Amino acid sequence: MVAVRSTDGDGLPSWAAVQVSDAEADGARGSGQIEVRILRGAELRDAAGAAARALQDDPATVASYGDDPLVRLTHTYGLFLELFERTVAPQHGALCGGCVLAVAGVLPPGTCVGALMAPYVESTLARADPPLGDPLRPMKLWATWAAHDLQEEHWHIGPVGVEPGYQGMGIGRAVMEALCLDLDDHGQVGWLETNKERNVGFYSALGFELVDEAVALGVPSWFMRREPAS
Repeated sequence: MVAVRSTDGDGLPSWAAVQVSDAEADGARGSGQIEVRILRGAELRDAAGAAARALQDDPATVASYGDDPLVRLTHTYGLFLELFERTVAPQHGALCGGCVLAVAGVLPPGTCVGALMAPYVESTLARADPPLGDPLRPMKLWATWAAHDLQEEHWHIGPVGVEPGYQGMGIGRAVMEALCLDLDDHGQVGWLETNKERNVGFYSALGFELVDEAVALGVPSWFMRREPAS
């Protein structure tokens, strides 16, 4: 399948796929080519799984849920699945043979962690760090992110993840480039946080600028803003 860009009637970024014959589709599925487009239906569940596996060893995930990888996977998958199921925003992904390999999630203005955690930021940050196993422990990170959330209208990016085993192939960059292109087309500011310093360079190459830093649960976070290209 060939992916082409389009916009839906509400002005939200979206993608459409050129219709092809069954024979052509079968050939594409067996070609090993990567297709970058908006995810549809059950693909969002697959994307939650890919993102959870990609980010289960992220410093923020380990600090929140501890050393057991299965516990981390369970929690991150549940969080990402809920995020993808409740948002109306199109989610960009990369597929190969119908298998979701990567996702660049995004939330529209007013629906990200900054808005959802706003009523709880002050009280959460005033408390001592909850111990591992306490369901309130991840809220310390979320409250910190909310406290540093961009005040201007923005689209909040994340989770961004590539299936382990397929990282380092440029797939994540391709998905992020597609998302950034949509933000540019609609004049939207992008915002994200990352817990790995090496990712700062990755996002800088896509036009993001480092604007703030913070530490929660012993984990540093770097906050980055992207001005839409004119």
